[in-house]
Amino acid sequence: MKKSWSFISMLAALALGTASAAGTPAGTVITNTAEIVFTPEVATGTKPPPPTTVPSNPVDTKVLPVPSFTITPNDLGAAGPTFVTENALLTQTLKPGDTAVFLYTLTNTGNVPNESYGLTSLTDSLAGAPKPTDVRYYPVTADTNNDGVLSPAEITAAGTPITSITGVAIDQAVKFFQVYTVPTGTVDTNKIGADPVGTRLPNTGAGLEPAAPFVQPIDNDNYNTVTVQRTDAGVIGPKSDPDGNGTPTTPAYPSTDPAPVTVTPTAVDTQTAPATTTTTQITFTNTIQNNGNRPDVFDITTVLENFPGATVVLYTLNPDGTKGPVLPDTDGDGKPDTGSLLPGGTKDILVQVTFPADTQPTDPLLLPTVVVTATSSNDPTKSDPTKDIVLLPKLSFGDPTPTPGGDPSPETPGTPVDITKCTVSVTSYFAMEIANLGNAPDLYNIAGTAPIKLTSGATVTTPVVYYRDVNGDGKFDGGDTLLTDTNADGKPDTGLIAPGAEVKLIAALAIPCDAAAQNIVLNQTATSPITGVTVTDPNDIVPINPTPVAAPVKSVDLASAKPGDVLTYTIIGKNTSNANITKAFVKDTVPANTTFVSWSATSDAAGTILYSNNGSTWSTTALTAGPVFAGLDTNNDGNITTADILPSGKSITATFVVKVN
Repeated sequence: MKKSWSFISMLAALALGTASAAGTPAGTVITNTAEIVFTPEVATGTKPPPPTTVPSNPVDTKVLPVPSFTITPNDLGAAGPTFVTENALLTQTLKPGDTAVFLYTLTNTGNVPNESYGLTSLTDSLAGAPKPTDVRYYPVTADTNNDGVLSPAEITAAGTPITSITGVAIDQAVKFFQVYTVPTGTVDTNKIGADPVGTRLPNTGAGLEPAAPFVQPIDNDNYNTVTVQRTDAGVIGPKSDPDGNGTPTTPAYPSTDPAPVTVTPTAVDTQTAPATTTTTQITFTNTIQNNGNRPDVFDITTVLENFPGATVVLYTLNPDGTKGPVLPDTDGDGKPDTGSLLPGGTKDILVQVTFPADTQPTDPLLLPTVVVTATSSNDPTKSDPTKDIVLLPKLSFGDPTPTPGGDPSPETPGTPVDITKCTVSVTSYFAMEIANLGNAPDLYNIAGTAPIKLTSGATVTTPVVYYRDVNGDGKFDGGDTLLTDTNADGKPDTGLIAPGAEVKLIAALAIPCDAAAQNIVLNQTATSPITGVTVTDPNDIVPINPTPVAAPVKSVDLASAKPGDVLTYTIIGKNTSNANITKAFVKDTVPANTTFVSWSATSDAAGTILYSNNGSTWSTTALTAGPVFAGLDTNNDGNITTADILPSGKSITATFVVKVN
């Protein structure tokens, strides 16, 4: 057989494998095996055999570590660390004593997993201005309200700054904050800045550190620039706390409304007020301060967020704390304003929010908010917002759903209950849940009853008992605890539930042994004694299975008899089940060696007794021969059908008389 050199060249190329793609993790072993597939040559006229496949030897290629990373945004401009920055994302205008906060992203762009990086800083300034001296770094988790910046309260709560970022996967991006204080010695137009410097730290993982000589990569072209401005500025915040930082601590206060609610200022430039289902108006007090260095007039504007159907009106605050006139427009620009405020001066205004009763939030985490902004008339680029938040109530109560809120079906049958072996009562259990879909913590009283029809025809109303489903498995077990009265109003409740959270419950209904067959409907209600919000759940059903009907009872008046004696049989056919039965009748045949005398019947249920010799043709005429049937015609149509009902506990009693032959 002749050799094909072109084929051999192809096989060699296959054995080389495919070159590794950029970004393959370090230490990865790339294995490649080629194969040849052929059909052996045979003599002319001979059937060829199946193709043959022959694999090559495997070839391994190990990927070497190539560490690299970036910190962004970059300062732009000339290559390397340059000051001042030309990137708008890294510029801020602040006053002395302010805190500069810049958000950066470190990304592992190499092929080495689980990398770590040290953080240090470069600082700079122009014209001999003081440089920052307290540059610190914090993880993005310090931003607890997720607004992209760090407030003074968040910085304090974050505790010790970080000096490194560790455990960064390939292609993973990790955000972090650089923070420093604008030195008090700076003056207007000074420019200062800082540069986060990242340096890769040696990776101790096996095979993850490049061979020597190797210089660890760094990134230091991320200078930011703060321009100092000491001119016009104003702040607005909660009552008596214009900068909204919680200093001084402002206590909760009643709103100036016909039905006052309690307004609570916070240290994050917000204040909150809980509404009830009947609340239609809440008035907040906000304080504006001129923290510029010359007299200024501050325009006040409002924007509604997550607040359907609300209106906002601004009022002045009288010295005695009552509501004054509508906030005027003193400078004629068409916007209500504070009037002239001296440097350091403050003014209180009222923000009245009106909305329909029983307004509900669209989402427990989307807070209905009025954003109130004070803007300097001297310099309209200087403005400061604060937030007045109304906490609206809402809840869901019903059968468990995948997420808090809702009840998936209009009718939810429980497991059918069989009371055949009942001794005192049988308990049926339902999985339930209750979710706080409002904006504030709330608790809910839970109550339920169920009307249960008895076989006697009477109806008893039975209370539903509720347990906390501790393990949330939807089943009643030994760890589940009975709901108690946590707010001392004499009613079992859930305890406080956070906004967006839910509590799993088990409802228990005790069913008496003499319950008739039926679908028991549970009438259940959850009500907040705090906000007044109420939800009913009337769709849970307990089916009671019918119990069997016992055998008829038959007796005879003589235990012994002579020919010619008369025997009187009594047959009692009773509906002993807990459900109605239909087309009911008793039947008998003339015993051997006897002669028919008479057949009659009565019933303790309403209707007419009908007789038959065959069970299909019925009449009121007494029978003269057997076999004998007796049924109860309850709808008086002259026939015994499934339309004729023998209620639970009712019977047909027949008297059958024969003579001994």
